[in-house]
Amino acid sequence: MAASNFEKKQKKIGAFSVWAIGVGLVISGESFGWNLGWAITGPIGFFIPVAVTAVLYYALVLCLIELACVYPQADGPHIYIKNAFGKKWAEIISILILFEFLFVNPAIATSIGEYLGFLSGHLENTNWIASAFIAFFCLVSLFNFNFGIQVIITLTLLAIFELLIFSGSIVSEFSLSNLSQNKQFGELTFNTFVRAMPFAIWMFLAIEGISIVSKNTKQEKLRKTLVVGYKSAFWTLAILAILILILASGGLALNPESWDIISKDNHPMPATLALILGKNNTITQIFTFLGLFGLIASLQGIAFTTTFQIEYFLKRIFPEYKLNRALASVVVFIVSIFAIWGSSTSVLIELSVFGAVCMYFGVSASLIILRKKEKIQPKAIFEGENENFQHKHQNLEFNSFIQNTFPYLALILSVFCILILAYLHPIIVSSIIVLIMIYLIFS
Repeated sequence: MAASNFEKKQKKIGAFSVWAIGVGLVISGESFGWNLGWAITGPIGFFIPVAVTAVLYYALVLCLIELACVYPQADGPHIYIKNAFGKKWAEIISILILFEFLFVNPAIATSIGEYLGFLSGHLENTNWIASAFIAFFCLVSLFNFNFGIQVIITLTLLAIFELLIFSGSIVSEFSLSNLSQNKQFGELTFNTFVRAMPFAIWMFLAIEGISIVSKNTKQEKLRKTLVVGYKSAFWTLAILAILILILASGGLALNPESWDIISKDNHPMPATLALILGKNNTITQIFTFLGLFGLIASLQGIAFTTTFQIEYFLKRIFPEYKLNRALASVVVFIVSIFAIWGSSTSVLIELSVFGAVCMYFGVSASLIILRKKEKIQPKAIFEGENENFQHKHQNLEFNSFIQNTFPYLALILSVFCILILAYLHPIIVSSIIVLIMIYLIFS
């Protein structure tokens, strides 16, 4: 894809910005969605799917770091897959990535609507508020990339501060007896584990969005910058996830009424504080207000990423059309509005997770294939790259046992998650598979 004036003006980013983008894209998953997994396994049992998911994402992060260093000018995972499997499969993965991000937008917007509805006492306005936020961030996506990065960094820091307020407010109420008592809610079986996996994935989903902007990373010490940025983002999210789940599990002795509230709403953290401190407590109100920043950080970043992906497809169809970005924003807005008013949050999460795990499979498989190609032919040089520069980031730098083992682990876990989503939504997944096969046959 030829660089537009928009892309040429992009400012190079460092490890801190990479970290902020990764955390900012994901941090909404710490604010809601995990409680839907609680509703299936219970608070204690949910730690198992979260642990499995953490392994998947750590393996994925290692794959993405290596691929980003080998192809430093790639503007997304589809480039890695193109080099490994060809153009057709790259386009299919691009569509699945788009599928993922399109359904994340309305899910996050709906949660923002509930947070504001909780603050104002008018939850019935949730969908209207969600629609307004989608409209606003579709407009934001039309503007300069640097503005988006600055907004994400600021909102990410505020979101982390908000999660620390939650932790500090609830830690004094934490007790092992609460943990023990709360075991009565939900049950961990293989069936509930399978059904809860999409909501565990939700707590890390979209960290791969870093790969779409990794070509804007400073080229000096590229590998170190990406390693520090990717890994610090992952560990920040993992620590926050564990902290929130442990404190939420042991900070309140649940009863059927409180369990019904926390396990169903799209604002489980404000609801938890309201049950402990009271809805009108100052800390509860401040936390809920600050909680909006985490959701807004994710929505802003993901709305931009979704628009960027759609613009990529539109440029291929209308290469000379100057309003592709505006048209892409309109598409994001229309799809999101239909989803907000016509689907439940749990379904939106599961649909976005399906697109994500298909991409994870493609990324891990691509790394394995590209490594094998490396042994029998010279490194494929990414179009427009200088060979000497490319050589500095060759695969030979990544030869540890962990780096060689984890792509296979990511591949296996991704296949497992794809099968889970196929089991949960057989008609939708089957329809997608049929469309892919038709595309491969006739394209």
